[in-house]
Amino acid sequence: MVTATAVDLILAPAQAKTQPPLYGSEHPPPQLTAAIATLALGGAERIVLDWAARCVGRYRVKLIVLRRAPTEWPVPPGVLITRLDDHDPPRVLHALTALGNEIAAAGNPIILCHLLTAAERGALARGGAQPIPVLHNAAIGWIEEAKALANTPRVVTVSHAAARELREAGCRAISTVIHHLPASPVQSAQSDAARAYWRDRWAIPTSATVIGMIGAVKPQKVYTRALRLLASMRVQRDVWLVILGGPIGRDGTIAWDAILAQARRLQLESRLRLPGFVTHAAACLPAFDVLLNTSRYEGLSIATLEALAASLPVVASAVGGQGEVAAPGLTLIAEAEDDAVWLRAINASLAARPQPPAWRGFPSYRLWTLLHVLPRYKPEAGVLFVTANLNAGGAQRSLCNLTRELNKLRRLEIAVCGDSSTDYFYTQLRTAGITVSRSAASRDCFDHAEAVLQQLVRGRFVTMCFWNVDAKVKLLLAKALASAPVRIIDVSPGGYSFEEMQALHDFQHWVAFDEAAYYARLNHLVLKYAGDAPTAVRHKSRVISNGVPVAARRFNASAADSPKIVVSGRITPTKYVIEIIEGMHLLWQTHATAELHVLGRSEQRHADYAHRVIDTIGVDLNQRVFLHGAVFDAPERLGSYHIALVLGEHQGSPNAVLEAMAAGLAVVANDSGGTRELILHERTGLLLSRRDPHTIAAALRRLLDNATFARRLADAGQQHVAQRFSMAQMVRAYRKIM
Repeated sequence: MVTATAVDLILAPAQAKTQPPLYGSEHPPPQLTAAIATLALGGAERIVLDWAARCVGRYRVKLIVLRRAPTEWPVPPGVLITRLDDHDPPRVLHALTALGNEIAAAGNPIILCHLLTAAERGALARGGAQPIPVLHNAAIGWIEEAKALANTPRVVTVSHAAARELREAGCRAISTVIHHLPASPVQSAQSDAARAYWRDRWAIPTSATVIGMIGAVKPQKVYTRALRLLASMRVQRDVWLVILGGPIGRDGTIAWDAILAQARRLQLESRLRLPGFVTHAAACLPAFDVLLNTSRYEGLSIATLEALAASLPVVASAVGGQGEVAAPGLTLIAEAEDDAVWLRAINASLAARPQPPAWRGFPSYRLWTLLHVLPRYKPEAGVLFVTANLNAGGAQRSLCNLTRELNKLRRLEIAVCGDSSTDYFYTQLRTAGITVSRSAASRDCFDHAEAVLQQLVRGRFVTMCFWNVDAKVKLLLAKALASAPVRIIDVSPGGYSFEEMQALHDFQHWVAFDEAAYYARLNHLVLKYAGDAPTAVRHKSRVISNGVPVAARRFNASAADSPKIVVSGRITPTKYVIEIIEGMHLLWQTHATAELHVLGRSEQRHADYAHRVIDTIGVDLNQRVFLHGAVFDAPERLGSYHIALVLGEHQGSPNAVLEAMAAGLAVVANDSGGTRELILHERTGLLLSRRDPHTIAAALRRLLDNATFARRLADAGQQHVAQRFSMAQMVRAYRKIM
């Protein structure tokens, strides 16, 4: 008899009393180190400092700056900085070698090198550091030719266009693309104040139209085109041009003089404002009505992205990575188009304020950290399993069964990317001597990916196996491990997993790593049954069904007992428990003493469904329908029942079916996923084409009316499991690919 209220019994608590310990609690966070040539007011420098400022609360962040610039970005509070400020190349290289030694000794040898030369990176490597070069521009703007990267295993580029140019130049290094998306802009009230402040400072009327441009003055920025456009527009508008940036180097001085000369020639001095370099130029964006970028080449303009994030329209040349991060309000013009095309685009952009881009606020800066926490290492052995949780369910039971057997043969650990609603499986795994840990206390996919990478490196694992884990975490880990000698295996439950991956179109775009890239990185995709796999990974697909222990005979229910039908699994809409109960109401018309026993409970997110289940049971609760709540020893209990009923959708290789067959029960299940490989219709069980109450009742009635037929199905089913779905077979199959 049920002693607790039905609702309390079948509704799972939000969390288990005991969760696996957080990984890394016994390890201090690693030091993250980056090196950059200067802190000049440029886009590359802005990216580095933005990353450092946003990571410093989580990690110890250190910057190495080689040279001092006349005007610089401020260093964020809390960031450690080492400045060389030495223009003698031999002394700089000697200092970098010493710093490389310090970095390696600090425990994390990775150093991302922004705008450093091959000689400078080589000096760091001689000291023991592991430098990763970062290219912030299109090929024409690289500080060295691609051959300078010949011995580099991995390169970071800020756009797909730059990565493509790198490949075309013959570089064989793995190229990782990181689109650095700026932080969310200031709020509207502050924007209004900033608009008034800057216009007053520049002596520009409040009602005037302001075209803004941001960037160092260099020939490739083609500011002279902007002056021509200004001259044409002022005929019809009260329009002004503001250029935030000053000349850099000899070529910059030439470009600056060209701006001044053209302004005089076109009589635009009164309409042109040249404030020079402005620290945090993004703060000036509210004063602009449109941002103009006429550059001949770009990596991926941070000024463009900041303007789009602020809902400011942008008209830019279609060069380099421009447009790779789409947003409302972005208009791209072929760099060679005549001025009339540019004018039409600017006027059209001024007509309406665009909506904020969907990516605004996305923490892409954390993609840099994934590379920072992944030093090159020599894998030794072992498997790191990564799973979403250790809740009650067939997938978790299968993982528990497999890892307890594999642990006898090779070293393994389990990383759990979330909280679990029960501690049963964790206790079993811990008792078996398996190290289990939570990767993070939050639900943030970056938190989990960073912790899992650190666990992978510290354990020197050779294989990572995804087992029902969040697709976002899978994408981040596969992207980070693009060049690592680590085998990646994705154990997929079937179509649902592929649909989940496809649904992450925006996320894939923002992290610059799509579904095709993910499947290309996999070593194996494990299917639970012979179903369809994405075309790109079919040649890597392997079918490994679940396995269960099989006893000689466990069926012990008496034929004289009231017919007992068991449902083992979670109480969720996808298990069709209400349809099962309605089917029992039909069955009772001819078999009034039949009982339904439900072994399982519901999660809080399905509380409404649990209440509907109880309402559907009605007066039969504890009379002919028995709710047992969470039952973790279901395989041992199953022999006390006569028939097992398993309904579901998106089924892989359902353990509930296998366990019931292994226990010697006649099984009724619906045709979903891999169930048809377990239930050979009318040979090892009954396979239903529908899940409606009438179909369910008819199948149960058929077995209850023909005990000989039911026993024959049960015997054949048990033999089928022993021959094709044993634990030994499952373990052997996984050992071959791990």
